[in-house]
Amino acid sequence: MILSKWWSTFLVIIPFVLNMGLLFVFKDFQSVFLVNDLPDSISNSSSSILVSWLFGGIMSLLGFITLFIAFSYENKLLTASKIKQQLLRPYALSLEEIMLNFSVYRLYISKDFLLNYIYWVFIIVSSISIFTWGIIISFYTNFEFITLPISYMQITDIIVVVIWGLLSFVLIAISILLNLIRSNKDPLEKGFLLNETQLSDVQILHEKNGDLQELFFKIAPTITLLRKPQDVEEYELNIYFPIKLSNMRFVAQIYNTNRDVSIRTFGVIQNVDKIGGSFSHIFTNQLSLTSINLNENSNGVLKFYDKDNRLVSLLMLKANKSDEGIKYQVTEKVDLKIITNDNDYRDIENRNDEFMDYTLGVL
Repeated sequence: MILSKWWSTFLVIIPFVLNMGLLFVFKDFQSVFLVNDLPDSISNSSSSILVSWLFGGIMSLLGFITLFIAFSYENKLLTASKIKQQLLRPYALSLEEIMLNFSVYRLYISKDFLLNYIYWVFIIVSSISIFTWGIIISFYTNFEFITLPISYMQITDIIVVVIWGLLSFVLIAISILLNLIRSNKDPLEKGFLLNETQLSDVQILHEKNGDLQELFFKIAPTITLLRKPQDVEEYELNIYFPIKLSNMRFVAQIYNTNRDVSIRTFGVIQNVDKIGGSFSHIFTNQLSLTSINLNENSNGVLKFYDKDNRLVSLLMLKANKSDEGIKYQVTEKVDLKIITNDNDYRDIENRNDEFMDYTLGVL
C-alpha cells in the first residue's frame, strides 16, 4: 500500500541518486564522461545560454502552476478534514447537517484530473531535468571540484554543484508535496483522509475515537407500529434509519407498561451503496397490539455495539401514538457507565452479514 503511493516519487529521486553516485562514488565511470573542451564550448555558446534561460523559465512556470493547483486542491482537503472532524464529534450538527456532510464529503476527496495530469508532467520534467543538469555539471567540472589545493575555479564548480543539489531537493520536495495532496493527506492530522467507504463504517469511526453516543443520538432510527388500513387489528412493524452506515449493530427493546419486553428487534447493517442514504426494513405486517400489550405509555431502549460486542451507545425510546399507530423515537442519551452487566448482544454476536430480525414476548 505504501509502495503504491510513493513509487512515482522515486522517479524523481533516482536520477538525483544516480548523479550523486557518478560524482562521488562510481569514479571508474567518470572517464567515459570526461570532455576537456566541453566547458568552454558551453560557456561560449549563445544558443546554449538561450536554451538554459528558456528551460529555466519553463520550469519556473510549471512549478508555479503546479503549486497553484496543488494549494487549490489543498483547500478542498482542508474542508474534507473539517467535515470528518464534525462527523466524528457532531455536537453542533443537526440530522440534516449530518446527512449533508456525509453526502458532500465524497466531492471533496474525489480525485482531481487536472492535479493528477500536472503531477505526472512535473514528475517527468523534474526527472529529466535533474538527470540532465547533473550530467552537464559533470561535463562542466570534469569531476575536479574537491581536489586540494582549492582554486578559484573549483570554488565556482562547488557552488554550481551545491545549486544543482538545492534545486534537486526543491523538485523532490515539491513532488512529495504533490503526491501527499493527490493521495488525500489529512492537512489537520497525521495520516490520510478516510475514503467514502471508511467514513460510513461505524467500526472505523469508533477506532478514530469518534463519539458514537452523540452520532447515534442524532441519526437514531425510528421504530413504528403502523396500523394497516384494511385491518384495524393488525399492525406493521418497521424500522427506519435516516442514514445507513455499515457495521451498524443494534438491539432495540420495547417495554410494555409492566416493564416486560414486548418487542425485541435486532440486526447488523452492511452493504452501504451510497453514503448518506436512508434505510428501512419491515419486520412483519401481521402484529397485534393486544397480544403484546403496547400503548402510548410504553417505552424502550436502543443499544449499539461494536464488532467486539462492546456497548458504544445507549438511548431511550419513547412512544408517540397517533391515528396511524405508535412511533418510538429516541428522546435522550443514557450514560454507558450505568450498564455493568450487558448480554443483549447475543442475537448479533459473531454476525457480520446484513440481517434484521425480531422476537415477541418476555425473553
